Amino acid sequence: MKKTWKWMGSLALGMAFLLSACGEDNAYTNALPKDAAAVFSFDLMEMAQKCDLNDQVKQSMGQMMKSSLKGSADALVDKLMENPEESGLRLTDRVYFFAASQMEMGGVLVRMADKGKLEDLMAMLQEQKACEAPADGDGCRWTVGGGGLMAWTDDAFLMLAGNGNPKDFQHQASMWLRQKEGEGYSGTPEFKKLEDADEDVAMVTSLNAMPKSYLGPVTMGLPADLNLNDLKIFSTLDFQAGRAVMEVETLLEGKFKDLLKKQAEVSGELDGTYLKVFPANTVLWMAANVNGENAYELLRENPTVRQELDNSMMPLDFEAIFKAVKGDVAVAMPEMSLKPGFILYADVKNGDFMRTFEDLKPMLAMTNGQMRLVDKGENAYQFVVANGAMLGMGRGPVSFWLGVKDDRFYLTNQEDLIGREVKGLSLKDCDWAKDVKDKHFYLNVNFQALAAVLPQIPYVGMLDYLSIESDEPTKARLVLQLKDHKENVLKQLVQIVNN
Repeated sequence: MKKTWKWMGSLALGMAFLLSACGEDNAYTNALPKDAAAVFSFDLMEMAQKCDLNDQVKQSMGQMMKSSLKGSADALVDKLMENPEESGLRLTDRVYFFAASQMEMGGVLVRMADKGKLEDLMAMLQEQKACEAPADGDGCRWTVGGGGLMAWTDDAFLMLAGNGNPKDFQHQASMWLRQKEGEGYSGTPEFKKLEDADEDVAMVTSLNAMPKSYLGPVTMGLPADLNLNDLKIFSTLDFQAGRAVMEVETLLEGKFKDLLKKQAEVSGELDGTYLKVFPANTVLWMAANVNGENAYELLRENPTVRQELDNSMMPLDFEAIFKAVKGDVAVAMPEMSLKPGFILYADVKNGDFMRTFEDLKPMLAMTNGQMRLVDKGENAYQFVVANGAMLGMGRGPVSFWLGVKDDRFYLTNQEDLIGREVKGLSLKDCDWAKDVKDKHFYLNVNFQALAAVLPQIPYVGMLDYLSIESDEPTKARLVLQLKDHKENVLKQLVQIVNN
């Protein structure tokens, strides 16, 4: 299947870079399967223009296509690079990729420009032994090549790949290609969102798209009567001057809406309390506003988690710990090193819950000194492990410090991070800091700080920062900012590949 995607992708991208625009009916989208678990829409022409390819790059792409075929195909490749519509495919319209439930089968859908020219291309591929002789199907033409099945009509070109014999997909392909308006995925509300999106990439995915090996852990503990198709993710990705921007929206139906209401009660709006306690060159900073009491009640609704909380081997009062938390919670990695330090801060109502850690001491005493809880003052402890391998960490002694000071809980692996004074600019002085307040979640990764200590890692220096923010439970925004704010991010990536 990987071979199929590679073959189709290189051919499609090679033609897309030189296509010209056109705007007629989009009947080809009727072929999208209604029960698709994931659908991706690409504006390849817009992406090609943003790449701003020069003649040398185009020539290299032509040579790459020629090298994958044989000498007699050189003339056709030259024609395609001169005028890509000689392929018969019109990639100026959006190209769709889709996947069936649990990724058992995937497909590519492209608008047909000229059926005759496409069949000329297929004849050449047959001569190159890259595909079988095309045959007539039920309302379509089809062949097998590149590990997948290709089928087409006057309106659409469809390629399918999956497990098993590609010829077994012929009947399914002919059914999809005969669908009329509104019968397939194009008649769904989700397709309307894809159609209205003007970003470079738009996609809708559902939990059903996940392979079985991943689906089990993700849905563990959820009610058995939940319909996985009731949770879908609509996302767009746009390549802009100096940055890539992804917008994510969760589309919920049925019982997932009830779950969302409960989750919304767990988080509130950030105050940005922990911006000023870290220096401006902090490598990673992540924060959310948490209502610990509501979080505890929500966790207990999951049968698996409830059993772990009620029957834990750890003699801790988890309810008291959770219910003490109310306000901003932040995790930070102030600097990068061979053993990077982290610290977690959380607003708490008071430090009374820290008394529950005294209950750990009798159990730890049974380890003959391999694990210890050392008093470090009022509501403060050092947890010492003689060998970190016991906790699945590196060999050698490991320590964690935890405590409460001024209604602020802390947990860290480096004692000198506790209450460390910021000298100079803090995160609050960064440009992005103004976007933190009133968000439900915010994350920032400082690539320039990483580049300063990891110069041996290529291309990190061209990145500025990564941010992920959410201002409501169903929406999130991701921004990857490059150091060069002027050139389009795709053009910069192409330049990296060429160099």
